[in-house]
Amino acid sequence: MLSKTMKIAEQADFLTIEIPNPFPGAALVTSQEKLTFDGKESQINQGRERGKKFTVKLSADGRTMTVNSIVHLMVATPFNINFQKQAFIYVTEVWKLSNDGKSISIQANAKSTLGGAERSWKTVFDKAS
Repeated sequence: MLSKTMKIAEQADFLTIEIPNPFPGAALVTSQEKLTFDGKESQINQGRERGKKFTVKLSADGRTMTVNSIVHLMVATPFNINFQKQAFIYVTEVWKLSNDGKSISIQANAKSTLGGAERSWKTVFDKAS
């Protein structure tokens, strides 16, 4: 959720989300995710032991969506950047559509196997005209 914009396309039983690379100076690359409401685990493989597994649950009224993810990546170890180890980040995102349908707020909570405190943040996306 580092990006300031995203494009959401709604289908009957899933959403497609396109997110541009948020890092300044990086190549313009858009990632795409398909969030299916069937509760089954989906996976994105980014190679070299990187990617994520996630499930999506949509509320009965269709206004709240909960995404539970396990992000896996390789990170350099302290004092030896040539040696990498597997790390996992457990993320829960609660997406809420505003009453007027003009914004989506996302409350995220993340905890890493690398240690440290749980992190929480909220992002609000306003609908573009």
